[in-house]
Amino acid sequence: MNTMNIQQEIQNLFKDRDDHPLFYIESGSRLWGMASPDSDYDVRGFHLPSKAQHYDYRQHRDLIEIMDGDFDFVSFDLNKMFGLLAKSNPTVLEWVRAHIVYSNQFPEWEKFRDGLLERIDYKALYYHYLSLAKGGMNVMQTADNFTYKKVFYSIRGLMSAELATQRIMPELLITELFEQADANDPLRRWAEDYLEIKRKQKEKAQLPAAEQTQILKLLNDKIEALNLKAIEPTNDLEKLQQYLTEYSFNLKKHFYG
Repeated sequence: MNTMNIQQEIQNLFKDRDDHPLFYIESGSRLWGMASPDSDYDVRGFHLPSKAQHYDYRQHRDLIEIMDGDFDFVSFDLNKMFGLLAKSNPTVLEWVRAHIVYSNQFPEWEKFRDGLLERIDYKALYYHYLSLAKGGMNVMQTADNFTYKKVFYSIRGLMSAELATQRIMPELLITELFEQADANDPLRRWAEDYLEIKRKQKEKAQLPAAEQTQILKLLNDKIEALNLKAIEPTNDLEKLQQYLTEYSFNLKKHFYG
């Protein structure tokens, strides 16, 4: 697939719907610069429900999901998306910061994004990325799961968590994330050496046993170092919620009249 095909897929999805598509990006390994030759296209974003749904008293499904071959599409409705942003949810914050954008009909997008990123809580980023890394490590140590993909997801998680303790926004592209890390960090050196190998491997390619032992030690050493750091909430939750409420009101007024 290519950008034009994906844009057409998105248009086709909403052709017979009354929902308003707002913003769609590429997420996952392609966004992070870690894609394998057989990686899927993970299209993510959000939409505004139809006017009829907006005024209906009944509860409607708050997401659209499509899986068609290597095209994996998920769209949250505006309320669900903004609810997650109010919690500084790191996954949807990555969508907001994505550089691979397929469609954007969100009014005053850059103003909204920049104001949002000034108000987020780095503590939420820290725990998300740390949990992501630990989860990947647990999976990779089960039968036939010690893949390059799982390893790099864990590396990315730990590097991002470490930056969150410094109130630094982790870069999305893995090579730019490496540059944010200490040049003498052993985990960074290992990752830089193995990234090209990872990119040439299929999704389920396994690390050789010798490398498994080495990288597990580096990952556990990083977790031990992070455990020594304390992080407190870094934002004013009420101000973030008010910011999102105002944008939600203006956006709905713009589309619903």
